[in-house]
Amino acid sequence: MVRRYETDAGDTESMTDNAVIVGVTGIVVSGVLGPSVASWLARRSRSREFHREQVAQRRDELRGLLDEAAALLASGPTNVRILHERQAGADDLDRARAWLSQVFPIGQRLQLWLPSDHAVVTAYERVREQLIAAAEAGVTPSGVALLERFEEDRRAFLDSARETLLSPIPETGSGL
Repeated sequence: MVRRYETDAGDTESMTDNAVIVGVTGIVVSGVLGPSVASWLARRSRSREFHREQVAQRRDELRGLLDEAAALLASGPTNVRILHERQAGADDLDRARAWLSQVFPIGQRLQLWLPSDHAVVTAYERVREQLIAAAEAGVTPSGVALLERFEEDRRAFLDSARETLLSPIPETGSGL
């Protein structure tokens, strides 16, 4: 038995037709559309989390490289003096030369991780240039002045590196 009722406009509608429409709509939404939306949201969430983890891992690896660069630069003035001392021991000279051979490659490795115009890379290049100039000048008054500028530039490099490492990781996972 189908019940019919009158609307204010005077048309007659079937309750059965309305029930069928609501039922079919419910099935489509719960059976097709709902799982599709849930699946899309889950994929999007996993993708964001993956990218965020990638950025965090890259940041950890960059932290190791920056630690290595900071340690290398910390011994800069001492090694420059050893290279110019006449009575330096053979072992000390070998260590100083080995140290000197690492100054340029660290800068290149930084450019693998960061763009060449990034503040950390440009600060490292300034420090490296001061260090090379001081090494070439030797233990002279101009060499001592260059080492003082080297120390200022080294602090700027460390500040820039610290700022980069402490910056928040974006929610989207892009960038470093």
